Formats: sequence, C-alpha cells, structure tokens
Amino acid sequence: MSSPIRRGALALTVGLALLASACGSDSKSSSTTTAGSDTTTAGSDTTAAPAGNDVLAEATRISELAVKGLVFAAADTDVAAAEIVAQTSWLGPDSTPAPPTGINMQIIICAPGTACETAANYAVEAAKALGWTADIIPGAGTPESFGQAFDTALSKKPDVIMTMAIPDVLVGASLAKARDAGVVTISVADQPAASSSADAYDAYVSYRMPLMHQINAYRIIAETGGKANVVVINDSAFPNLVESNDQFNKVMSQCADCKVTVVDWQITDALDPVKADSAITAALQANPDATNLVLPYSIGLSSVIEAVRKAGKADTVKIATKDGDEIGLAAVASGGIDADAGVSLEWVAYAGVDQAIRGVTKSPYLGPEDLGLGVHMFVKSNTAADGQADYTPFLDFKAKYLSLWGLG
Repeated sequence: MSSPIRRGALALTVGLALLASACGSDSKSSSTTTAGSDTTTAGSDTTAAPAGNDVLAEATRISELAVKGLVFAAADTDVAAAEIVAQTSWLGPDSTPAPPTGINMQIIICAPGTACETAANYAVEAAKALGWTADIIPGAGTPESFGQAFDTALSKKPDVIMTMAIPDVLVGASLAKARDAGVVTISVADQPAASSSADAYDAYVSYRMPLMHQINAYRIIAETGGKANVVVINDSAFPNLVESNDQFNKVMSQCADCKVTVVDWQITDALDPVKADSAITAALQANPDATNLVLPYSIGLSSVIEAVRKAGKADTVKIATKDGDEIGLAAVASGGIDADAGVSLEWVAYAGVDQAIRGVTKSPYLGPEDLGLGVHMFVKSNTAADGQADYTPFLDFKAKYLSLWGLG
C-alpha cells in the first residue's frame, strides 16, 4: 500500500481535477474479447450489440452510445464489453428512508478552489433542500490538514461528516473518533483502501474513474479502426489512477493491432510546465508513430497540449483525459483535446446525501452497483463552450432524488 504522504498527494490531485497503471506492455497486444450478441441496454430503450468476437464493433457501439448519452455498467473494474450499456432510465435506488429534518452535516473538502469544492456546494444544496444544516470545511491536501478539519467538524457536534476525495487511510484516527461519537461518515469520490480496516468510512460513492478509462479505451479503438498506438501517462503514486490505467490497458489488450506505451510521471511533473513539456516531448520522440495520448487527469493539460503542438503532432496525436471537470471540458470545447469521459459532480453529491440519509436513519447503505451513476463521453460536438456539463437532459437525477426524499 502507498504511504500516507503519497496518499495525501492523491487527495489534492483528486481535488484539482476530482480524480484519484499497472505497467502496460510496449509490444502489440494479441488477445481478443468475447462480445455477446444479446440486447445490451439499461433502462427503457433497447440496442442490440454486434454479434461475435469483434472488439472493433463493440468499441464502436460503446463509443457511439457514450457520445450520444450515458453508458452504465454495474461494476467499475473488469467489465466485459457487452456489460457496458446505454443508460436511458433511472438505475439508482427505488426508495430512500424518510429523511429526518434538523440534521447537521459537515462537509470536508480536499482543497479550496477545486472540483472537490464544486461537489461540496452541490451537497450543501441537497442538504438544505432537506432542511439540514450544512457547512464546508476546507482541507489543504495533507493528512495533517484533514485531521484538523475533522476536529473542526466534530467540534460542531454533527450528525454526518461527508468528505470529498479524502482517502480513508489518511484519516483513520479521525474516522475512529467520529464513530465513537456516533457520527455517520460518507466518502464521495474515493473507494475503500485495499486493506481497509475498521477505521473506514461508513459508506462510499465512487466517482467511477476506472470505468471512465475503459470507455476512453473503447473510443480510441473505434476512432483508429483498431490500429491505435497509444501513449498512456501513468501517475503511479495514486492507487485510483493506477487502477484506472490498468483497466484502460486491459481493454486495449483486446485489440490485436493496437499498441500501448506507458510513461510514468508524478504530480509534480504535471504541475510544472517545464517538466510536463519535457515528459511529453520525450514520449512523442520515443513513439513517433503515436496516434493517441491519454492522461490520467486534467492537471497540466495546457502544458501537454502545447508540447504536442510544438512537436508538430497536433493534427496526428489525439489527446484524451477523464473526469469531465471544467478544465478538461474547456479543452474539449476549444479543440485542444479530443475527448473526456466524465461523471456528474452534482450527481455524486446528491448520491452522497442519499447515503447520509440512510446512515442517520440506520438503514442499509448502497453499494457501487446500486448507485446508478452513468458515464458520458464529451467531444467537441456535444460540449458547451464554457466547459460546463449538464447531465439532466440525459437523466434528471436531481428530480429523482428529490422525489425519493419526498420533496418532488
């Protein structure tokens, strides 16, 4: 398991782009996927999947569905192509316990001015609709700051503490304090540690990053006609990002004529324009026939775009990232990058509040497969010029949650 210092960097990184691989091979992959021919939809519509073992056909199907609307899979990892389906109706909970009023919820964010804060503002909106008190307490991307934020939250005698992108392994002692005080703890945009102990959150809401990267992989296979030569940037300090890249590589391994080269860098490289330029320039020089460049987040994105341009590759190397944050979507809208797979920050916030209702009413929590969060593929043709994302035309999750809570 990574050290607390490195997991502390994870929280800040996830906050900056609300994100956070096993090394891929430099040789061409040779295995193929088995794609079923059954109906492959979720919700009210039906769309037949291509028959046979044609990964290109499946990749095209998935890519087209994700660009058009939402796609869904019950799991985040190791998802078969046929399990990724169009999401056209609500796949989340059918009921929620009657929410009590007068609940005090404190929300700790990884750092101010980040997507963590954006998601927290949506959680405040949802909490106030319920008649709850909700305050935002900033962390500063370090274990020490998170411990202090928990102490501040606990001093306010809350019923619930919700965190945005703060891993449990960084705040185990604080979670133990909260549990001893009878406080419900909810984690949004993180997942349980592999060696999760008793000092874990009561419930989690996944941001679905590994699934986002699987969708990215299928789009690349489709767009290149199964002839992709991909450079994947891997930030090995962050477990969620490692898992996401691992899932990307597993999908690409099904494409016999695709090649994946993994290049490691650290968050400090992404944040430093000179280091980012150097890393991308070297990667492109080492892979002159690259067709695609895949990033783990939008941090340092402007430096990456400029490095590709300076290398004379702007027309031949397509850049993709994930998370669907404002920075990445602005780059999609401007044509700086090709695609960005994302999940709604507003949706995960409302899902987190729904978990909190279950906690304060001592009802069972929902697992990732029961949350119903869909992934959308943003490309220039479907992305707003200001980089804002509105998922409600696909599925009005907000109205659904308000109805479940007796408010709509």
